[in-house]
Order: sequence, then structure tokens, then C-alpha cells
Amino acid sequence: TMPRDKGVKDPQLLDWNATQGHILTGGGKLNKFFVEGRDYNAPEDLPHYLKTARITSETYDKWHTDGYRNEDLVGAWRRPLFAGGWKESTEADTIVFNLQSPSLFIDIRFPLKRPEYLRAKSGFKELTMDELRCLARQHTFAGYTKIEPKDAKSAAPVATRHHAIDWNYHPKFPRARPNRWRIELKDDGTSFKEFSVALDSQQQAVYMERWALYPNGKGPYLALRRITENAGGDTTGHESLLVIVGNHFAYARDRAHPLPEFGSRLRAGGCANLVDAAYEREDRAKMIHMLDLEGSYGEVYDSSGRASWKIKKSTLPWKEGKQLINPNDAHFLDSRSQSYQPCFDDSAINMS
Repeated sequence: TMPRDKGVKDPQLLDWNATQGHILTGGGKLNKFFVEGRDYNAPEDLPHYLKTARITSETYDKWHTDGYRNEDLVGAWRRPLFAGGWKESTEADTIVFNLQSPSLFIDIRFPLKRPEYLRAKSGFKELTMDELRCLARQHTFAGYTKIEPKDAKSAAPVATRHHAIDWNYHPKFPRARPNRWRIELKDDGTSFKEFSVALDSQQQAVYMERWALYPNGKGPYLALRRITENAGGDTTGHESLLVIVGNHFAYARDRAHPLPEFGSRLRAGGCANLVDAAYEREDRAKMIHMLDLEGSYGEVYDSSGRASWKIKKSTLPWKEGKQLINPNDAHFLDSRSQSYQPCFDDSAINMS
């Protein structure tokens, strides 16, 4: 068997974030082809603008009130293909859980090369520096998917995602281009293609992702968002989201804020890059601070039909196999509107 220390130093694992970034940017061309004023408006369309400006809650509430809710993409989605910049990522290297309600979403992504033995650990305190570094190679982001136009069926609706929680967020390194894409929905609603709004010199999308429903990936849904205030009313970084669709759930919990500083010499952000910078300086505390963001996925019912709420995959591997919620503490009624009606005490879900 492969020695454990070799598993966490696997070049393909350590390059996972860079490979995903290469595909997303079409080999580094996204910034060139994504034109402000033509393809998007700045700063309001940028993924981290609301979070950095601390106006996420009031903006989400306004969009919801104004009717920016769309049923077309509601589901629990897997990602068979991600292509751009002459590279591809498939389910042979990455597993994705993308849960979308009419408004809120949670998107969690894992490289298959992440060592399985990390599940047996009890927490960060048991991890070596190399094991901490390898945990930076995963991704979670969550927030609001605003689909336009809102009032009519369009041949090419456009989605813009605004991130309330983001694995790659740091205020010194905000994302410079929006998470904005054109939707092509299959007629039966079981799959859709996500095409970058930015077009290359051949008028082709810079990247493309194809999404397909998981089994039992449609059905009743529920989306919850919780914000806990600090003394003085600071809500930044004390946020959690829970999205349930069909038999699937996803939970996202932000890291503590303010985030650590990394000095003026660092030129690029992203969790992997920042954790690597802390690794080089042997700063274990900063590594853990950046990694302490939870993205967990699981199923509400097991194969026998019993409520289990068992976490199947998590950015914190030691949570896998555990329950997100005690089944006796949460009960849902399926209403005629096909949405979940919560019937539980606020303390039933630990979203701290």
C-alpha cells in the first residue's frame, strides 16, 4: 500500500486547485474575455462584493421579495464534465454536490485523491503539516443564485452566483470576475449545461460544465440561512446555510473572521495558495484558521427509508459517517406546494 505521507504529497492532489482554476479561466484567458460593462457590471455582480461590503442579508432579502426565485435549477446535481482551456475534469477525478433551491445554493467539490484515512482523525490537532496542506485541495461555496430575466421564460437565462461563504475568499484577494453563466436546460429537466458568459476569440464559452441530477435529486426543498452576531453587531464570518432537496442535504459553515494576514509579498489568493504560504512559514495556526470552513453533504434517508441525516462527505473528514441532525429532532411535512414545512426547535440543528 502507498505510505500515508506519500498520499498527502501526491502531485495530482496538490495540483487539483490549479487544474480546476485553469479550466474555469480557459487557461488563464477569462479576465481578458470577460468585459466589464458588456458582460457584467462591477462591483455589484462580483461574487464577493456583498460579503466584503457586509450587505449580504439585506440584498438577499430584497431579491427574494422582488421575485428573483427560479424553479428550473432546483435539484441535487452532480457534475459529469467540466471543460476549458484544453483540459477536462470528470467524475474520475472530482466528485461534486451542487444543491440548488429557487434562491440559495451550496456547492461542494472534492478531489478523489484526498486520502481516505483522514476520516479516522478526530480533528485538526491530529493532522501533520502535510495533511493540513492536502486538505486545502477541496472547495465549498454557498450563497444566492440570481437568475435573469426573472419574469419570463428566456431562451438563454443567465445565472449570477453571489457567495456568502467561500473556501477561496480572503478580503485582500477578492475574485476579480463574476460567477456568471448562461443556462441550457435539457427538455426533461434532468440535466443542464453551464456556459461561461465570457466568450473566447472563436466566440465559444471560455468554460463549460455539464450537470446531471443525482437519484432522488428532485422533490421537496428547504433552504435555511443563519447569521450569528458578534459583540458590536459584526456578522461577518458567523454564517451557516442548509439546503435540502429531495433526499439530499448540504450544510456550509463559514470560517471565523477576521481572516489572518499573509503579508504584502503574496500576490494571489485562494485557500490552497494561502495555506501553502502558511505551510512554508511553518505557521500551523494560520493553516487551520483557513481550513476551518465546513462543507458537508449527505442524505436524509438511508436505503431502508429510515431518517438518518448521515454525512457522507465533508471538508472536515472526521465528520463523515456522523449525523448532521438527530432524526428525532427534525420532522418535515410535505405540503401541497412541494416545499418542506419545518416543524422543529431552532436548537435541533447545530449551525454554530
